[in-house]
Amino acid sequence: METLRLGFIGLGMAVTRIFTERPGITDLPHIKLTAAADPRDDALAQFQEEFGAEGYNDVRDLVKSPNVDAVYVATPPEMHAEHALLAMEHGKHAIVEKPIALTIDDCERMNEAAERRGLKLLAGHTHSFDPPIRKMREIIRGGELGALRMVNTWNFNEFMYRPWPSHELVTSRGILFNQAPHQVDIVRLLGGGLVRTVRAMTGVWDDFRPGEGAYVCYLEFDDGVPATLVYNGYGFFDTAELYDWVGEGGYYRDPETNRKMRTNLRQVSGDESALEEQKNQMRYGARQSENYPEIWNIWGRGHAATDRKHQKFFGLTVASCEKGDLRQSADGILVYGEEGRREVAIENAMAGRQAEVQELYEAVVHERPVSHDGRWGEATLEVCLAMIQSTEERREIELSHQVPSWE
Repeated sequence: METLRLGFIGLGMAVTRIFTERPGITDLPHIKLTAAADPRDDALAQFQEEFGAEGYNDVRDLVKSPNVDAVYVATPPEMHAEHALLAMEHGKHAIVEKPIALTIDDCERMNEAAERRGLKLLAGHTHSFDPPIRKMREIIRGGELGALRMVNTWNFNEFMYRPWPSHELVTSRGILFNQAPHQVDIVRLLGGGLVRTVRAMTGVWDDFRPGEGAYVCYLEFDDGVPATLVYNGYGFFDTAELYDWVGEGGYYRDPETNRKMRTNLRQVSGDESALEEQKNQMRYGARQSENYPEIWNIWGRGHAATDRKHQKFFGLTVASCEKGDLRQSADGILVYGEEGRREVAIENAMAGRQAEVQELYEAVVHERPVSHDGRWGEATLEVCLAMIQSTEERREIELSHQVPSWE
């Protein structure tokens, strides 16, 4: 097999990003999109026309297709385990969007199924796939700055005021299962993966929006290295201000984004049908809404092909070593040492979902190990669950499902 035939389970907003990101998975010559499953006929029709692929309303029909080698699970988090297990029952490899599942028991079932059947299970999508984070890990492991001593990461944005229907915020516990996996994965990769304990406090600061919208979390790794994770999705302040308004995707972020999204939410006054309509127009294959024609641009997700793209940012992350500190710049890594500050350029490299699919291809076709596998995803989920438990019990939580980061 030289080509990996990939099917998509779910054609929502994540798939819109996947297919519009450049470079993206559709630029990989050895990947062929052969099928999709989604309840929306319009989305299936567009997928079939765009890729000459099969379309199914029922996931159970897709996983039976002989023209699919692997699936990309992009359904809501509460469906991840069910859909991944169904795919693996029919011999399909799988990439599962974050969080890989919502419980440790489901993670165990998924990992055991993959291991028992000899299938590849990859935990996506997190920013630990981004070249700046991997470059920081490379510098840390290289030892030129001595041993790692601590990691701190901050992200302030308007996440809780984006047009999420309330039921989605309830299921995802606000930011805890949607955004926290990004920060946890970044810090675990830089720190070596093996988190020993978690102490956290989460916050629900706006009764108008259900679910946790902020947290402060303290991690201690097995070797004693501490890390702090701070996230505020109710942000008035925006961390993009600290690095010249480069946004999460690497493009310019409008300094007014937080205010505009708050204003938009006030205008719809919590109308769930309006939130559904706004969210729907960002799903793959959706028709443009006449009532909310500019929500994609208000959110800062619409970019012209001519826009300059920098490296992706997920907030500000600083790694401190014995002989210096590291943080990301727009196009590389800034190293602060005895000789002052210098910038390490980052060569063009795959990022995000393209890197995930490439990793799955290498694992399936060339039998290379999956570094970001189901066990890694389970360990990240364990930290997120511990944040909830620590808040409820107001104590430090010891972990038992951690795995080391890849070499």
